[in-house]
This record gives sequence, structure tokens and C-alpha cells, in this order.
Amino acid sequence: MKVNILIFIILLTAITISCKQKTAENLEEMARRSARSEAVLVKTVKLETSTFYHELLSNGKISSSQKAVVPFKVNGIITELNIQNGQKVRAGDLLAVIEDFDYRMQLTRAQQGFEKAEINFKDDLLSSFRTTDTSGLSAAKIKISRIRSGLNDAITSLAVAEYNLNNTRLHAPISGTVANLEALQWNPSQNYKDLCTIISDENMEVEFPVIESEYGFISKGMPVGIIPFINDSTFITGRITQINPRVDENGMVKVRADFRNNGRFIDGMNVRVVIRKPVPDRLVVPKEALVIRQGKDVIFVRQDSLAIWKYVTVEFENSTSLSIKEGLAPGDLVIFRGNVNLAHETTVREE
Repeated sequence: MKVNILIFIILLTAITISCKQKTAENLEEMARRSARSEAVLVKTVKLETSTFYHELLSNGKISSSQKAVVPFKVNGIITELNIQNGQKVRAGDLLAVIEDFDYRMQLTRAQQGFEKAEINFKDDLLSSFRTTDTSGLSAAKIKISRIRSGLNDAITSLAVAEYNLNNTRLHAPISGTVANLEALQWNPSQNYKDLCTIISDENMEVEFPVIESEYGFISKGMPVGIIPFINDSTFITGRITQINPRVDENGMVKVRADFRNNGRFIDGMNVRVVIRKPVPDRLVVPKEALVIRQGKDVIFVRQDSLAIWKYVTVEFENSTSLSIKEGLAPGDLVIFRGNVNLAHETTVREE
């Protein structure tokens, strides 16, 4: 009996010691794991020499480079109105019709007057010069007969009558979009200054000011970026076409640039203008790569699995990029995402 008790005690002691050893080993492994820092996910870009773009920002206003006012040239009731504001039209399209009865009658009378004047002209030639053949007469004699017969007046009246009748039908002079339409059908045309304006919005221009000190920065043909205030995601490129060589009373120089519309810009729209001047052979990094450490400019680069802290000197800056003068070299893997809370030699991993 005593032997059995002794064996039980020995086995229980062995099990207890074994469990304590395993527990100690587990605690030690957990401590090692907690001591290892998790790698921070980062995104990098390989640094290479490229072109940096200086930026000059301004505000401007869009206008169409081609627009045509369609006036009422004769008076009368508007019997047809085939357009509305915002409608696209092509050159030659019929826009409106003015009641033409009076103008057709005027043309008929003018034609009759012309025919009568032709007869009077021949009669005058015959009575004055005994011939109806003008080939042998001097210009002075022919002129006298034309005046006495009323032929010149008849030709003028006929031309006016044809002009008036033709202008009872208003056609689009250019292709574009209808704007400033106020006229209403069945109303007198004389109630309105014009029928409408046709705006060609395929090619447009923007006018914007630059301050006097930036006059030397710009040149004709330089590319510009145009961004509407209502939609920052819309960006279109144009080129400077005109620089007014005069500084106004506010110290500004007016500049114009033209661009091909993508359908997002309309006449009179307010926009931001970005002028970009290229500077070649620079080390350009995303603006997000720069962080401040101890009051100095720092950029982290990835070397294997470590983030290495490097002091840098910024040469130029624009809205999206930095040109680095000192501190980096071509081939560096510049960290531009996940770098906000990094420290020197932090373990990192590419996203």
C-alpha cells in the first residue's frame, strides 16, 4: 500500500514539473512575439530624373471664340419659331419665319416697276439717240437715259424688296447652341432687339489676369490647364494665344488662351487656370512623401524592409509635386503613402 502511494506521488510531481516547464516556454514565446513589431504597409515610387512643372494659378472667364447674333432685319408677326434656348443648330437651319404677305406684295410691285422702267429706258434711247443698242453709245448718254427712265430707281427698289422678303426667313449663320432667345411665336418681331445668339462652343477661349511680376513667366504657346469651379475633377488643356503688353491700374496683365471644348464648358463660366512651365532633369517626388521631423523636411525611403529617414532640401513646389535638390538619389524607393507615423528603421512592407 505504501509503495503504491509513493509511486502516485512521484508521478504527480513529474506531471506538475512538466506543465510548469511548458507554461514557462509558452510565456517566453509570447513575449518574443510581442517584442516583434508588425510591418507597416507603405507605397513607394522609384525615384528617377524627370521634368518638374512650375505652376502659376489664376481665375478666368470662359467665352466662345465664335458667336453670332441673329437680328430681326424686318418687322412682322413671328409665325414660326423652330428653336429654344440650349438647342444645337447647324449653319443654314431655319430658325424662325416672319409673316411675309406684305413683303411679297412689295416684291411684286418692285418687279412691275422694274419692267416699266426697262420699257421707258428703251423709249428714251430711241427718242433721244434714235437707237436701242447701247453698245455704240457713250457711258454719259446711257447714264442720262437710265436716270430719265427711272431704271436706276427701279433696280434699287427691286433689290430692297428681295432683301426684305429673304429676311422674313431667319437662318443660323453658324453651327452652335441657341442662347438669349426671348422672342415668342405670334408676337411682333419689333418687340425684340434680336431673335437669339448662336454660340459655337466647340472652340473656346479663357481670359485671365496675371500679376506684373509674373509677366516674364508666361509666353505665347505655353500650355495651360483649365478647371471649372463647379467640378474640380474636370481638367482640360489649352494654349496661350494672346498676352496684352500692358499693365492695368491694378498691376495685372490680361492673357488669353484657347482650347477645344469637351462639352463641359459653357460661355461665361468661371474657371481656375493653371500655367505650367517645365524645368527638366529634376528629382520629382509626390508632395505626400514629405513629412516634418524635428522641424526639418524629411522623406523616408525603403531599403529592403526598413524605412530610412533622410533629410532633404526642397528646390521647387507645385500643387502635386516637389523637386528635391539634396538628400535623395536616383533609384531611391521613396515612400509616399503610409509614411505619416514612421520612424527611422521602422519595419515596412510594400502594399
